[in-house]
Amino acid sequence: MALTLTTHDTRFDDPDGATIAKVLASLDGGTNVLATLERAPSTYLQAEGGVRTGFALEHLEGSLDRRYRSRAGGLSLAQVTEIFQTYAGGGPSWRQGIEWEHVPFTARETPWYSTWVGYVLALLGVAALIWLWRG
Repeated sequence: MALTLTTHDTRFDDPDGATIAKVLASLDGGTNVLATLERAPSTYLQAEGGVRTGFALEHLEGSLDRRYRSRAGGLSLAQVTEIFQTYAGGGPSWRQGIEWEHVPFTARETPWYSTWVGYVLALLGVAALIWLWRG
């Protein structure tokens, strides 16, 4: 299964362990704060943070209902690098040693006036006002 490692401005296809370590070490917590190791568009492991402040992890397993975040923040570079390298190896053991909490998906509800029906009704209302005014 092909892996892709991305940051804000870089992309590595099928990264090796050294590349993963180098990319994670480059996260400074300022401009570079996010690294994503992706198996598929909706299956990934993501690290957010920086070397000095520590990292938080998140992973998605195929759908928005299966999104998890590490309960603890401030994970060390060594921990995150090991987890990323284990994830890249394909084994399930990368989940061990960290408490994960489920991040529930809540769909945003769109109000009727922000839909095409609302816009058509508004347009018809304006057209009717112009027609009545012009007589």
